[in-house]
Amino acid sequence: MKKVGIVKSIKNNVAEVRAATEDECAHCPLQGTCPSGIPNKNGTILARNSIGAEAGDLVEFEYEERDIINGIFTIYMIPLFFLVIGLIIGLVFEKGLNIHIGKLENLLSVIIAIGFLFVGMLVVRKKDKNFLIPSRIVSVIAKGFYIRNH
Repeated sequence: MKKVGIVKSIKNNVAEVRAATEDECAHCPLQGTCPSGIPNKNGTILARNSIGAEAGDLVEFEYEERDIINGIFTIYMIPLFFLVIGLIIGLVFEKGLNIHIGKLENLLSVIIAIGFLFVGMLVVRKKDKNFLIPSRIVSVIAKGFYIRNH
């Protein structure tokens, strides 16, 4: 999927691109000539910058929707999975092995589930450090356009 955005910054050949809003594009002299539609939401993404775009450039970038879905799955589902596993293990300890902490029912399950949730968040953090940026800048539509006109 291709979208249009403005390069906020460049670091180590990776551009932080803010997707253009309809409002910004309404005042653009290039309106209607961009090769792709304008995104409806104002989001920021990281994109490989192999074509030499600079901060302030209006660029076209592309990404695969499945990469977005994979990212959402990683961020939300892995910790949830760990939380559920922790709850199950806690319930096995409490109900099956008759191990309890204090007088509150299911306190051990809650403590183990929170511990597993923390581990799940560490797994996501580790995976995030090894994350390869799937999106890339395809073309520069206007050089330094955003800085000059805003």
